[in-house]
Amino acid sequence: MDRNRKILIALLSLVVLSAILAIVDISMTMQQKEKKHFTLEAPQYGPGVGVVRIYGRIEMASQRTGMLGINSGADAIVERLSQLAKDSRIRAIVIRINSPGGTVAATQEIFNKIMEIRKKNITVVASMGDIAASGGYYIASACDYVFANYGTITGSIGVIIMSPDLRGLFDKLGIKMNVIKSGRYKDILSSYRQISSEERELIQELIDTSYEKFLKDVSLGRNIPISDFKQYADGRVFTGATAVEYKLVDQVGTFHDSLSKAKELAELPDDAAVYEKTSSPFEELLMTMEAMYGGFMRAGGLFPADTVNNSIIEYSYKP
Repeated sequence: MDRNRKILIALLSLVVLSAILAIVDISMTMQQKEKKHFTLEAPQYGPGVGVVRIYGRIEMASQRTGMLGINSGADAIVERLSQLAKDSRIRAIVIRINSPGGTVAATQEIFNKIMEIRKKNITVVASMGDIAASGGYYIASACDYVFANYGTITGSIGVIIMSPDLRGLFDKLGIKMNVIKSGRYKDILSSYRQISSEERELIQELIDTSYEKFLKDVSLGRNIPISDFKQYADGRVFTGATAVEYKLVDQVGTFHDSLSKAKELAELPDDAAVYEKTSSPFEELLMTMEAMYGGFMRAGGLFPADTVNNSIIEYSYKP
């Protein structure tokens, strides 16, 4: 069986399984219409800490959005933050970040929402996981207090845009593009031709503008002058421990340490409730399927990594 046939069979199997799971999920949803948005850890009532998890790439709509409506993108994260801010029980929020960053606008929207929540006297604490780089760090910098694990990969303060140069491949395959455009820059960063010096200057201007915004927002969120950290804001990555030395992170600690700190800053007792958003078993299964199948399709399967020309300006760590 050749590779293409295996891919086709895998995709068909995924479609069938998704359809079955959809029917199951609809049935479960109808039976649980009145289910609340939050579950509580002891005690089962009263003021507490809300938890928001930001995992994977940061973009307006996650790659899972199309699969039966599950969305973990920036829109959903901002909505989750808004819900917590309106809940009278929430005195503090812990944002768990495990992300290499993502698109500029999506990152900025989450940053702005956190800054808005801080003005409402709700304490916000960041907890970094394996990685909180570029846009992941951008979001963390908006919080009142930032934790990183000792070996967390963070930093990567900067902006990037990439476009593959496929001219050699096109020539080899005899592919030529017919382009009719309204202006000389309409097909800027196309993969079928070389970028001109004028185009490079235009793109660099966009990069520089987004970079300056990154620096200003980190300075605002961390309440430190740009001059204190700009020397480290050259795209380099470093560990959580080093980030503490650079004053970009407040303390080395775990997720549970961040919960304790949030309770302390919000003057809550140690046993205050922790409010987590619930996920149905069906949602968890779809997330696992996305990790397996979605990653395969985008990175080495149907669409090899970095060969599809998205050309989006990003606050993203690209090793």
